[in-house]
Amino acid sequence: MQNAERRLSAILCADVVGYSRLVRMDEVATLARLNEARTILQTAIDENGGRVFNLAGDGLLAEFPSAVAAVQAAAASQDRLAPWAASQPDDRRMHLRIGVNLADVVVDGNDLLGDGVNVAARLQALAEPGGVCISGAVYEQTRGRLALPFVELDQQPMKNIADPMRVYALQNGVTPSSVDKTVPPGPLTVGRILGNPRRARVLRRLAGIVIILSLLLVINLMTTPHRIWVHWPALGMGAALVLSELRRWLWSHPWLSNRLPD
Repeated sequence: MQNAERRLSAILCADVVGYSRLVRMDEVATLARLNEARTILQTAIDENGGRVFNLAGDGLLAEFPSAVAAVQAAAASQDRLAPWAASQPDDRRMHLRIGVNLADVVVDGNDLLGDGVNVAARLQALAEPGGVCISGAVYEQTRGRLALPFVELDQQPMKNIADPMRVYALQNGVTPSSVDKTVPPGPLTVGRILGNPRRARVLRRLAGIVIILSLLLVINLMTTPHRIWVHWPALGMGAALVLSELRRWLWSHPWLSNRLPD
């Protein structure tokens, strides 16, 4: 397909959680609820200028002219699906996962193909039931334009995708009024810092080092008060932490990791 038409698009992928189990329990009722869920999705997609280009099984793929529009549709869909699902029996409740990606895609008639579509499907699989996951590219386009709370999930490896990707998850509890707001990000607070898994991991390791060094300092003062040696393990632990985080950072940047020796 050397002469195939290509274009940059925001791709939304939605899929039902545990669809096979729901079908086994009650096929007719599950198909009816699937159609209801698709109607809710279709409404949000239409409102944000998107179009559905593929319906396969319990999944749905839609294209949008911008990442902002795609994320607005995803958030609005889950916001409307939440009360709809809450009215269903617990063991037959239907939840959807949604993934959004921004990438160059190949146009094949009314269908779209390529890695950009595949990544949207992988992002959907990473989302919690009733949740939304977006790629780093989508996050960069929507950051500061939508008042939606996203949390970074760190670099995520994806099946059949060469390099790990930055992934962000939409926190649950989005309200309808928040979907259409366009305000800049709020100040950096302790809550936002701890909400980032990477920062939380470093803070946990630092806390562990402080506790260990405190115990060593007590031992040092009790056994050899005239000779302080606790700074040596402190230096070793600090160096180990820095090297560990540096290695993680290098491997999260393919343009660097590809140049490192095996």
